[in-house]
Parts: sequence; C-alpha cells; structure tokens
Amino acid sequence: MKYRLENLIDIEKFRKLMEEFYNISNIPYGLIDLEGNVVCGAGWQDICTKFHRVNPKSAKRCEESDASIKNRTKKLDLNKKYGFYKCKNGLIEGFIPIIVREKHIGTLCFGQFFFEKPDVEHFKKQAEEMGYDKEAYLKALSKVPVLDKEQVEGYMRYFVRLAEMLSDIGLQQFKLKDSEKLLLQYNKALEDLVADKTEKLEELSEKLQNDESQRKTIEENLKETNKRYEKLMEVLPGGIVIHKEGEIIFANSSFAKLLGEEDSEKFKGKSVFSFIHPDHYGKAKNRISRSKKGEPLSLREYKFVKVNGKVIEVDAISTSFPYDGETAILSVIRDISYRKQVEKLKQKVEEKMKLLKEVQEYDKIRTEFFANLSHEIRTPLNLIYSTLQLLEYDLKRVSNDLEKTKFNKRLGIIKQNCNRLLRLTNNILDMTKIDSGYFKLKFQNCNIVKIIEDITLSVAEFGQNNNIEIIFDTDVEEKIIALDTNAIERIMLNLLSNAVKFTGTGGKVLVKITTTDDTVIISVKDTGIGIPKERINTIFDRFTQVDKSFVRSHEGSGIGLSIVKALVDMHDGEISVESEYGKGSEFIVKLPARQIENENGELENCKSDKDYKDYMEVIDVEFSDIYAS
Repeated sequence: MKYRLENLIDIEKFRKLMEEFYNISNIPYGLIDLEGNVVCGAGWQDICTKFHRVNPKSAKRCEESDASIKNRTKKLDLNKKYGFYKCKNGLIEGFIPIIVREKHIGTLCFGQFFFEKPDVEHFKKQAEEMGYDKEAYLKALSKVPVLDKEQVEGYMRYFVRLAEMLSDIGLQQFKLKDSEKLLLQYNKALEDLVADKTEKLEELSEKLQNDESQRKTIEENLKETNKRYEKLMEVLPGGIVIHKEGEIIFANSSFAKLLGEEDSEKFKGKSVFSFIHPDHYGKAKNRISRSKKGEPLSLREYKFVKVNGKVIEVDAISTSFPYDGETAILSVIRDISYRKQVEKLKQKVEEKMKLLKEVQEYDKIRTEFFANLSHEIRTPLNLIYSTLQLLEYDLKRVSNDLEKTKFNKRLGIIKQNCNRLLRLTNNILDMTKIDSGYFKLKFQNCNIVKIIEDITLSVAEFGQNNNIEIIFDTDVEEKIIALDTNAIERIMLNLLSNAVKFTGTGGKVLVKITTTDDTVIISVKDTGIGIPKERINTIFDRFTQVDKSFVRSHEGSGIGLSIVKALVDMHDGEISVESEYGKGSEFIVKLPARQIENENGELENCKSDKDYKDYMEVIDVEFSDIYAS
C-alpha cells in the first residue's frame, strides 16, 4: 500500500509545531513530498522567495536540488538519520527522511542557512549571471543566518526522533481508520446476512407445516448455517459476543483472548455486565436498550475488566437481530489500549515542547540580564579609570615628596579597586558569551613553551614583592601546537593569581611543562593553604570559593576557575586538581599537541607578539583582588 504524507500527519498541527520551533531556533523548514512538492514550510529566506525561486534559471536549480533529496537519503548515514547538503544556488539545507515500513514517503528539510560566513564575491557573480538587482540580492544574502553546526545538529537529532514518532502515530491512526471501516463493513455484512437468512428461515418455516420431512431437511441446513456463522465469527479479528437479556449465548475466541481467557465456551451463560467496569454500567445498559429498539449506534469507548482484574480500554458497536423469537444483541469489541498510549505519548511530546520553549526563554532573559549588568558596570568604571589617569598625570607635577607619597598610596587603592571591578566585569561578560555560544577562539600554531614562560616571568616580579618565589621549568624549549594565545594567557594568569593568592609569605609556586608526542601537560603547583577535601569536586563550579570568610586576605567572585575550565574544554583539553589541605595545591592542564592548516593547506603560524608592558597591564587587572602585603 502506498502511503502519502497527508494520510499520516496532521499537516496543520505539524505546521504550527514547526512554526514554534522556527520562532525559537530561527531555522527555516519545509515538508516536501516525493514529487518535490512543498507541503508546508516556514521562515523561508527572501533570497529564495524573491530571487532563487522566481528567476527561471535559478528556480530550475531549486527544483533540481529538491528532487535530489530523494537520492541523497539512499546514501544517508543510518546511525545519524539526517544529513546536510549545499543547494545549487549555494545555501546549506538539512534533511530528515520520513520512513514508513522502510519506504521513503517524504522529507523534512531545514534551511536556508550557512555554517560559516558566505563568499560575497561568489554571490555577486551569481547576481550578475541571473540578472538580479545586485544591491537587493546582497541585502537578502545578509539576512541568511550563520548557525553553529553543533547546535543545528542538536536540533536535527531531536527532530529525527519527532519525525519517527509522528510517522508511527500517523501509521497507527491510518490502520485504525482501516480497521474501523472494515469493522463497519463486517457489521453491515452480518446484518445483511442475518436478514437474508431470517427471511429464508421464515419461508422454510411455512413449508415445515406442510411437510415433516422437509422440516428435518431445513433443520439440518440450519445447523450447517449456524456452523458457518460460528466459523465466520471465529476468524474475525475483533471480539464478538452475542447476548440476550444480558446473558451471553456466544463469544468468539478473539473476545476470550481480549479478556485474558483461552476457552470462549467459559463465557456462555455469564452476564455481559460482569466484564464491564462499574463506572460504565449505566452507559452500557442505555445503549443496549436503544440497540434493542433498532436505533443505529456509533462506536463508543468503555472500560472492561479482564479475568485477572486488569482494566483495559475498548471501543464497541452493537446491533440487534431476532433470535428464537426474541431480540438478541450482537456486539463487536476492540482493544484500544495501544491507541490510548499513543495519544498520551503525543500529549507528553507537546508538553515537552512547551517546557523546552519556556527553558529557552528563561535562558535568554538570564543571559541578557548579565550582559546588560556588565555593560552598566563598565561605563562608570571607564569614567573613573580615565579620571584616575588624569590624576596620575597631575601628580607628576607635585614637588612635595610627602604629599606625593600620600597621593600615590590613595591612587593605588583606587586603581586596584578599578581593576577589580574591571576583572569582575570581564568575567561576567565572558561567562555570558560562553553560555550563549558567542565566545569563539582564534587558533594559531604557536610555541606554547615560550608563551607560558613569558607569562610566568612577568608574574615573577609580583611574586617577589610578596616574598613568594615563582619558578618555571620545562623539559623542552619549543613545542608548536594549535592554541588561542589570549585564552592561554587568561588560563595561566588565573591559575597563577590563585596560587599567589593562597600562598603565604616565603612560599613557592612552580610552573612546569612536560610533553609527549600528542599531549602538552602544564602544572601550576603551590605551597599554599590547599583545598578542603569536600570542595575538590566543586572547585570548577561557578561561584565556588575555597575561603568564604569575611576576614580573608583577598577577594574573588568564584567565576574565574569555571571560565578557565570552559577555555580548556574549548581547546579539547582537560583540567584537574590535586590538593592536600594545609600543604598546597596542583592544577594540571592537558592540551592536545596538534596543529591546524588554513584554507590553502598551509600551517596557521602564531602572530602574537606581546611585550612585557602588555603583560603587566593584564597582570594588574588579573591580580587586583590580592591585597598588598
């Protein structure tokens, strides 16, 4: 049997569901049948609706791309069950085939979008080739979203499961409609058959009055007819029961199995109401009474009680017919428990979609709040910092050494606290960017040994001022790996500031690099206060602090290490900590020793060239939450 999308899916409900998904994800979609016809869709870009699908030449490319989906699904990875392709007009689309009984009946397409910024020059040439208004065409191109591939694949995996579930639900509904239609046909055939046989029996009855031998022949024929009736009822898939005045006089094997019994003969003589749930007695009696009067009745749902006491949901239809001079009722009953489970599953899916939307809205509000808060702090902070620089300039013209010393001390306090606020603001902004997926790394092939050594030596002067010895050691002089220099700088300065912060006067901080063929291991070890055992597992959690007292000798928001872990993770690395309370801590960062190539297949070499002054400005900010001794 050939299935069509319209038979399996409620197109209107599916359209509303996918429009909500588009409003959340900004990913356009289209539902396409095997002939390439668009059944429904939302969010199609102007570049398609106003250019590609309007111009005859480019529209032909669109039709060829739509038709190619059918062949692409044959080559699809069976584990993923979805794929991406670039249409002939240069846009990225994703597709999920809808499969019913191993047959491809349609495709759920997602697009149009890019995974990276488009080649504008290519599209300029395409505008000239097609005769488009170049300015309007490029404006439409700028509206096509550039999306993160992992995020899109997350959506695609979710909707693979939704597509499979919708196919199963639609197929079951289609089968149920066929079964209901077949059931009504059986019922009509039975009514016609009973009416026909009743008429013949009446004719035979008249003949019996005249011929006894003829009566016996008729009785034999009647017995054979009854056997055929019983055989017919036994092969029907639905449960069939015939009852008179509530007493069962016949039940087929399907009815027996429905109620958990093997032998249908055990039901003869029992009340039909003994298997109906007490809550449905009244409804059942009313419908049986109406059926005896010859009223046409439609399918109705009931609860039945099986012989083991389990309650099941069924639907039933009844009709009356003459039997031994009285009126008997024939009822056809079908188990609909599976259908009810499907309906509940569908309801759960709708609830989950609603919950997903609520969570995404909450996350959006939270992210915007932190971003706005950080900007609100940074604006007055920049004014204070600018004023501080002017005061430092004016101070150079003060000749009185005592006054100069006093002003230097006070300006130092102001500058340190400005740096503390700047550090907090930067951390909040970076945390917000990381959470929202906007924090991107720029990888280059750099000598990580030199970078770590320069940072460590820049911090060494700060350590000397606090009577803390900072030592650098390495087993190699050069190791070129792919990294983001700013991120590595951020990681090391945070780990070093924590080491200095929690190490007392006369202590030591050791930075050590060891390498293998595929890994670079960076260790930052101190002789400080250490970390309590119960806090080891939460040390990288956001807002976690080792020292929460009001008399600590340093400040901190508890954000730094969570950002450090995020930056290490974005390098595909690992970070761990070993500590003994009262003796010190060791933070260990492991980074993959790999290199990257640019689009031309050449190595992307390091372009960073920071000098000592650059490092000192960053150190002033990063070490600002440590009070001077």
